[in-house]
Amino acid sequence: MLTENRIYLITATFIILFTGIVSAQSGDVDAQISKADDLYWRGQFEDAVILTSSLLAESELKPEQEKHALMVLARCEANRGQDKATRAYLERLAKLDPAVELNPDEYPPQMMSIWYSVERDLPDSLRPSVMGKTTIAILPFDNASISEDQRDLDPLSVGLASMMIQDISKSDKLKVVDRDKINFIVDELELQQSDLVDKSTAVKMGKLVGAQTLLMGSFMKISKNDMKIFGRLVSVETSEILKAAEVTGDPDDIFELQKELVLKVLGELNVDVDKDTKKKINEGKDNRYEALYHYSLGLALQDKKEYKAAYAEFSRALELAPNYAEAARKKNRLEPMAMKG
Repeated sequence: MLTENRIYLITATFIILFTGIVSAQSGDVDAQISKADDLYWRGQFEDAVILTSSLLAESELKPEQEKHALMVLARCEANRGQDKATRAYLERLAKLDPAVELNPDEYPPQMMSIWYSVERDLPDSLRPSVMGKTTIAILPFDNASISEDQRDLDPLSVGLASMMIQDISKSDKLKVVDRDKINFIVDELELQQSDLVDKSTAVKMGKLVGAQTLLMGSFMKISKNDMKIFGRLVSVETSEILKAAEVTGDPDDIFELQKELVLKVLGELNVDVDKDTKKKINEGKDNRYEALYHYSLGLALQDKKEYKAAYAEFSRALELAPNYAEAARKKNRLEPMAMKG
């Protein structure tokens, strides 16, 4: 007859063994998902899909494991052009974790476009809240240059806007709309970039992305040594211009000018910028014009879905400015597509 102590020891041993088995299985699942993730970054999308989908079908995954698996699958299927499958995985992800936020720099552009469509169609009960922060949307800058190379400067329209988004996002006082989300709305409305210069169209855009304020910018290269960059803050509710700011200097110092404009815009929005935030904003301000130009070309090519060519331009920007963090993020984002060719 078993004593109470022996029953206790047997029960405890069983629990320990069972827990160990579950832990080992869980660890194996994590390893398999990580392997699938590695396959994605090597451009081996089909292999990653086979491995990850089998895990979803055959294993009881923890919520975090399921989230990670769904993200891997959505990235792979987006790069394979399987939009329907991508949407299905993203819808499942949104139901699993309604508060999930996807960083555009970690996911391919075509996946983010589908994600914004899924996010838009979510019922109100599943929409993540952004209460407590002013939301600002930053639109492509208008090229108002009058220099001889006016047409060659067009890529800076997207490059300057992207840098403003990245730097203003370094303040935790504001919610800044992702560039990819703006592109999604532009495509939905079948707009051209030039249409965003029109204030009424821009305000409509602002409402669709949930912004209270728009930053509408422009730049003007007057001569080899003279450039102006302007920013206008527009109320989405009233369409009124709230504030305006401008900076002037040598085009070679365009990074410094852009960061100066960021600080002026934040000042006009009455956003306090502490020492640490200012330091983050000013990172890379000594980079030269050529680096921003190639970064801007990369963005323009990415928007045209010419990912391999865009990857080459981001790489060139990094060669010119090794500390160019935004170029590094954009390059890494497109690496799986570039490897696939």
